Amino acid sequence: MTYSNARRLVEGAATLAAAAALLIVPIVASAEIRPATIVALGAVTFTVLFALRNSGAVAADRALYRSRFRQPQTRLILDFADRIGTSFTIPDLVEAIRDKLERQGDMGVILVRSNTWEIMYQSPSAAASDPKTHEILQRNFREWSEGFCFINDELALTSSNTDARGFFLNVKGFGFFVLTRLCPLIELEAFRSLHGELRIYFDRVITISDLFEVASLSKEWELIAETQRSFLPKTLPTIKKLDLAVSYRPLVNVSGDYYDVIQVDEDRTLLVVGDVSGKGLAAALIMGIIVNTIRVTQDKADLASLIRSVDSAVRDMGFDDKYTVIFLGLVDTKNRTLRYINAAMADPIIVSQTALGPRIRRLEPTMGLVGLIPLEKIDVEEMPLRTDEIILLASDGVTEVESANGDRLGETELFEKTLAQASRLGATDFVASTSGLLYSFVGDAPLKDDVTILAAKVGRLWD
Repeated sequence: MTYSNARRLVEGAATLAAAAALLIVPIVASAEIRPATIVALGAVTFTVLFALRNSGAVAADRALYRSRFRQPQTRLILDFADRIGTSFTIPDLVEAIRDKLERQGDMGVILVRSNTWEIMYQSPSAAASDPKTHEILQRNFREWSEGFCFINDELALTSSNTDARGFFLNVKGFGFFVLTRLCPLIELEAFRSLHGELRIYFDRVITISDLFEVASLSKEWELIAETQRSFLPKTLPTIKKLDLAVSYRPLVNVSGDYYDVIQVDEDRTLLVVGDVSGKGLAAALIMGIIVNTIRVTQDKADLASLIRSVDSAVRDMGFDDKYTVIFLGLVDTKNRTLRYINAAMADPIIVSQTALGPRIRRLEPTMGLVGLIPLEKIDVEEMPLRTDEIILLASDGVTEVESANGDRLGETELFEKTLAQASRLGATDFVASTSGLLYSFVGDAPLKDDVTILAAKVGRLWD
């Protein structure tokens, strides 16, 4: 029984006791007492008992509250709610999660953006970091409206916390999953309190972000845009055995997208494509810092160190809610390999030529966002490269653009078919074909994000 139901039961029992007293007085009264006196006596008795009922109900309620809300499991959720009540940034929230839910409650947490299902934070526990868990939760809860609910052993919706494996809160466009076996021991009111505090917290985060955007509009945008363009390569380098092309279109004057192609030595070339969260001045500043950080780093073949340098540079800027997704790919034409790190970029694509025709492979993320929280282990993947393969690096303004029917370009058969047909072309024509598909796909609708398409076609590696 929940605290609310128990409280109603106590109040109802006290009221019934007072009402019963009013009925008993006429029954036990002497026959010699006049009816008017009996009624008056009953009314006085009821009033006295009702007053006692109020004080008794208050005392019972206090005892009930203490017994319910002093339970360590419930207290843990309430303490976490109190902690985020004094939080103002995403890192503040992450620290509260680690301190209260992970360390003290051994809980696994996943924080996502509800509209894109972009992972903002995930606990290192096996359940929370398992890609299969993310896939099932996205399938079962992506369409869930504002509010909270409980998760069963199959990671599906369940109506009660009595047999729940965890709980889910959808608040202000963010999905907050907590995987824990403690749900049956937590008072239901604690979940409501946490949902309310999260609403207030995200209101603060959104308001601060909006104020910054409004203030940034007063800047000299053309000067900012010109400065930002200076960070990007004016032309792509001419590299043996590598055909390069790019298409770059900011949504407004300034962009969060960035790209670069850096020749490390005669055989190795670094490909860079990324996207800073948000738009406007902050995104422009961070984009410039990232590109410059990569260019000044001495060992550009050490991809893990490059990522750590970018992470430090972004966090040192002091914009607590800003981060970047980024792909770093080191093309080695001598050893015929591609070593890469994909930090939450929209899936980069490799188009290969096989005996059965073009084959498309997507390079899954190898790590999460950069610049949001301190990095731990960084994995660098390596794959073989073959003659005539095309490496396509595109920002989410390409793959996630939607048609009038709500279909995402990157998820359509038309997208892969177009890439396969254009893969026999040179890099310039390949990019033009991909760009043309994008604009025909959206039709007359305006674009809603920056567009960056970088393609690198591998030449004859055996010469």
